[in-house]
Amino acid sequence: MTIGTVPPPARRIGAGAVLAVAVLQVVAIVVTVVLWFFYTVFAGGACAPSCDWATADAAGTLFVSAIAASILVTVTAAIVARRTGRDFAWVPLASTALVIAGYCAAAAVFDTAMR
Repeated sequence: MTIGTVPPPARRIGAGAVLAVAVLQVVAIVVTVVLWFFYTVFAGGACAPSCDWATADAAGTLFVSAIAASILVTVTAAIVARRTGRDFAWVPLASTALVIAGYCAAAAVFDTAMR
């Protein structure tokens, strides 16, 4: 570099990296929603007179809330990454873990309600 020349701007990693990794999050959401559907659809017949349906509904709400929270975290990371240029590609991976943990917790609550 010679005197008087301007160095090229540093390559900024922005929302693109976050959104690229968010594809894994979308796949995890789709898979867990399909699993949740089949898990809940075929569960109610065995204990229909004695099931705790309010708790079963709460389990569904827990699962949907986990999905909504994970999407909110990823969108926030994409916005912050775009503004700051920092690499937040790890955030969708953590959000994917939140979806899976939410599914496991909701399945446990639903299982308890069906006994």
